[in-house]
Amino acid sequence: MNTMTEHLRIQSASHGSSHFVLEDLAQLKEEMIQRIAEHPFLWRCRNGEVSLDRLKTFLVQQGQYSRHFTRYICQLMVNLESSDDVLSIFDNLFEELGFGEVNEPPHSQIYRNMLHDFDLSLDMQATLPSTQRLIDTMMNFCKQPEGVYGLAALCLGAEAIVPQLYSDIVSGFVKRGVAPQRLNFFTLHIECDDGHADTMLAILSRLIIAKPVLFEVVRHAAILTIQARLEFLDDM
Repeated sequence: MNTMTEHLRIQSASHGSSHFVLEDLAQLKEEMIQRIAEHPFLWRCRNGEVSLDRLKTFLVQQGQYSRHFTRYICQLMVNLESSDDVLSIFDNLFEELGFGEVNEPPHSQIYRNMLHDFDLSLDMQATLPSTQRLIDTMMNFCKQPEGVYGLAALCLGAEAIVPQLYSDIVSGFVKRGVAPQRLNFFTLHIECDDGHADTMLAILSRLIIAKPVLFEVVRHAAILTIQARLEFLDDM
């Protein structure tokens, strides 16, 4: 086999591998989204069967989890080997801090404003055990020395499910007579978090192509993070 033929064979195999990795990750992403969509709490939100009080409980508990989001990202960035990957993830952090393409308040402030509009604060309720387990699960994965753990947890266990999760929450509120304008934190993230998930998926794809055994690590982290989220929703 001449050198050119060998080069074309390797290139073809590489492209095939890339294709299958992208397919596998896309399938895993859809599997995680489907598991969230099938949860009874979100099903009842879509059907207008969740009381306003229960929806407010979600707001407070989700706020307890989300208040650590910049820390999750910072922990993840510490454990990424590639400076290009750090910069890609930093774009997410930049938006969270209100320095995206559109100048706006930090997302944490937008969330506090939304809580205030409903006469709520994060001090009104104690952090539920299931909420704390979700926080700890995400933080523990983001702290792992290999950044692939945190990437999988944040991408497939958080960012990728946000459009489904938040759309259902908005539906629940709207069907209780709440104007969508009062839920701008959720509508903002429904629009932007698909892009964040795609950025992380691209990094995960490259890491798995270079080291295929990492796919099982990604699946493991994604499933455990989603399980923690499902247990969180059980308490809603």
